[in-house]
Amino acid sequence: MGDKGPNGARVVAVVLAAGSSERMEGRDKIYAPLGGRPLIYYSLALFEECAEVDAVIVVAAAGSENETRAVARDYGLAKIREVVAGGVERRDSAAAGLSAATSVASPGAAVLIHDAARPFASKTLVRRLLEALVDADGAVPAIRPADTVKRVAEERDVVATLARDVLRLVQTPQAFKLGAIAEAYRVAVRERWPVTDDAAVLEQFGGRVVTVEGERDNFKITYPQDLAFAELVLARKGAGP
Repeated sequence: MGDKGPNGARVVAVVLAAGSSERMEGRDKIYAPLGGRPLIYYSLALFEECAEVDAVIVVAAAGSENETRAVARDYGLAKIREVVAGGVERRDSAAAGLSAATSVASPGAAVLIHDAARPFASKTLVRRLLEALVDADGAVPAIRPADTVKRVAEERDVVATLARDVLRLVQTPQAFKLGAIAEAYRVAVRERWPVTDDAAVLEQFGGRVVTVEGERDNFKITYPQDLAFAELVLARKGAGP
């Protein structure tokens, strides 16, 4: 599962909550209500209730750290070790979270990086990811695309129709060996790599990344209508992660 760090952590979860929410029509989606609780609660509760996870680091938007701490306090989320400010780019936010993770875990520990805007990841998925790290540097949840995917030029002319059997849609949380992903991100920050996916950083650094079966319900809240759909999913699932 991973080596114990200086503070006893074998598995650390880094929750990224510093996004701009620019497609949410001015709403900060991380604190938007879902089932009467702020959206970020569900990601934090997942790791709080997951026995394999020892510590949680939250990367909040600069200036909203106290709001995040209040969520932890109000809901009794005891595993949160630190709330740190994120950067303008995802690359910088992930690097900040990983830097904090290295203070509670050794390079041989496992780290899970998760988008706070995905409220429905399961404990079963977390276990599947950690098990896959036995013979890999990273593991990501992936699902097959239901629609045909085309490559286009200038967002209009079709260049090619891609074979769906070799394509996957990737989700979070993503699991890594902490030392490998932290070093890869140090290079990414120094060289200013564009980053939209954490595993891609490790891939570019030469690490081996494998996939595990993802979950259809593990979608990302991106647009206002996604919150309405999430309420329906929550009602079907019940209140817990």
